[in-house]
Amino acid sequence: MKRFMIAAMAAATLWAGAAHAQTALEKLQQDGTVKIGLAQEPPYTMFSASGEPTGAAVDVARAVFAKLKVNKVTADVVDWAALIPGLQARRFDIVSTGLIIRPQRCTAVRFSQPDLCTAEGFAVKKGNPSALNTYEDLVKTDVKIAVCGGCAEEKRAIEVGVPRDRLIVATDAFNAIAMLQAGRVDVVAWPDLTLADTIKKVGDTNLEVVAPIAGEPVSCAATAFNYEEKELRDAYDVALAEIKASGEFAKIVEPYGFNVELATKHTRDELCQGAN
Repeated sequence: MKRFMIAAMAAATLWAGAAHAQTALEKLQQDGTVKIGLAQEPPYTMFSASGEPTGAAVDVARAVFAKLKVNKVTADVVDWAALIPGLQARRFDIVSTGLIIRPQRCTAVRFSQPDLCTAEGFAVKKGNPSALNTYEDLVKTDVKIAVCGGCAEEKRAIEVGVPRDRLIVATDAFNAIAMLQAGRVDVVAWPDLTLADTIKKVGDTNLEVVAPIAGEPVSCAATAFNYEEKELRDAYDVALAEIKASGEFAKIVEPYGFNVELATKHTRDELCQGAN
């Protein structure tokens, strides 16, 4: 009987410890800091004059985590291709940088509900000398195209038949625009708002943006979480819905040029096709 009681007490102690195991959100609340993985992708992500991470994606994440009582945001800047592997390796807590929701990505990470929706665009020299208005136009010419590695634009170009040797991978939008300015590429395929913001920042009036690209759907980005952190993602979704309903969301994203209505018309289930 005594052995049974000792065993029962030990089991109860183990159960109590498991029941009070610290959740991912509780750990972030205790630390007071969330680390964001991002690539420089204005207006989704950028840095202030003081070096603080900002941009529409970061500012939305900051507001959501503030509601979750996590008030400090730090950033780990990586190339686009390293975002999902870095999240899987827990190099950072979330990715919030304009990462578009795609069904194949939904099997690798857990997305929040959509926050920032945009259309596809092409950056070209003034006057659009190669008359590039659709992805199919990229196939009909011998133009070289700057894309970000592993992004939707690279996959779309390959899908329509652009030879891989005409696709030049850029580390970020500034790198891509620099390639266009230097004549290394003839067009940059990237989300339209990012292209417009980058061209504005570099101050080059000899460049223009063709958008929206005919035949291409609206794309929606969201904050991504490690696939094991469903509970944290779900808590984030609740807080995101609250800032959308309060009007705070619109105050954050509209100055960056984003359409608030698009982010309420689309859902994660629709964009992930049930995979997340």
